[in-house]
Amino acid sequence: MSQIKKLLQIAWLYLYTTYKDRSTFIWGLALPLIFTTVLGVGMQGFVSNDVAPTWELAVINQDAGEAGGQLIAALDAHPSLRAYSAAADEAAQRLADGEIAATLSLPAELSENLLAGQHTQLLFQTNVSEPRAAQVVEQAVLAALYDLSASVGIANTSLNVAERLDLFALDGAPTQDEYLQESLAAARLAQENQPIGLQTSAVSRLEQQDEVPIGFSQASPGNMVIFSMFFIVYGASSILLEREQGTLRRLLTMPVSKLAILGGKLLGVFVAGVAQISLLVIVGQLAFNVPWGQSPAALAAMIVAFAFCITSMGMLLAALVRTYAQIDAMSMMLILPLAGLGGAMWPIEIVPDFMQKIATYLPTGWAMRGFQDIIIRGFGLAEVLPAVGVLVLFGIVFLVLGVWRFRYE
Repeated sequence: MSQIKKLLQIAWLYLYTTYKDRSTFIWGLALPLIFTTVLGVGMQGFVSNDVAPTWELAVINQDAGEAGGQLIAALDAHPSLRAYSAAADEAAQRLADGEIAATLSLPAELSENLLAGQHTQLLFQTNVSEPRAAQVVEQAVLAALYDLSASVGIANTSLNVAERLDLFALDGAPTQDEYLQESLAAARLAQENQPIGLQTSAVSRLEQQDEVPIGFSQASPGNMVIFSMFFIVYGASSILLEREQGTLRRLLTMPVSKLAILGGKLLGVFVAGVAQISLLVIVGQLAFNVPWGQSPAALAAMIVAFAFCITSMGMLLAALVRTYAQIDAMSMMLILPLAGLGGAMWPIEIVPDFMQKIATYLPTGWAMRGFQDIIIRGFGLAEVLPAVGVLVLFGIVFLVLGVWRFRYE
């Protein structure tokens, strides 16, 4: 019982000396908030989850009939296009300057050929520097042309049937041209009110990933993970400084077990880590409106698991190096790559597949997945338990190896 009491006293002493130093609040709170603010504001313009990208299509309309105007209206109704009429010189110049995605030229005989059932070749030119835009615009143009051709085909079929029934010979019957225009209008109306539609959404390459986190939804958990790793790892490795200064040697001469000394130190680091992460979460919720509080139980489990994992990682680093000075270089070389590969510096969804797979083998990857499951998808405790379990498993492995390898003298 006395050893537990001494363990708690050592933990309390670490917390007292840590938070007595004002630089703790600068490195543990002020800098993370500054970086979160800058990156959060910057990434808000990086990509949008709510507004689909749009591309401009300049249509050179020389059609003498109504088909050209109807085609432009159909293209402009596409959610990813802004179609408009333009002069040939203006369209060519804007395409050459890369200001628009593509141009479409409509010949003067378009409407006449459509009504006559004759083939018409349109000229479609794209911006070669934007292959994705060219593909989207081309598919939209083909879809609009198909709808227009289908409407004309339906109207012509209806006209042929009316002619065979000799309907135009009846008193009060419309002329063939009037009947054709009415049939075209009816066919277009039928296509606009189709009973079956298609809703398209982008699905990430990660499991259960509904959207790409941007703005503060990425910056808040990302900077929290990065700075808490530095804060906790340096705290755990400070035992090396005590070993160099002789403090650890003096503790070993007292009636305190080595396990109590090491356990008290790590407990203090763990509690400080939980406090720092929790504080950054609260500030993120209040200052940046990040929806951290959707599942308090899931959030608490993730905070505890991540703090335990990083505390154990700091213990392992302290066991692998000989001096406190070496921990500086090793921490920088380890934490920054872990943060980048784990998705703390940028959304993991925008990197190549092989980097996304690497993230599944890193504690930072699981930490970011768990935290963003709470923020982005509103998941509860049951859904984040896999991430919690993996972080705890990482922590146990790190802790066992660290305690086994650590030398007190």
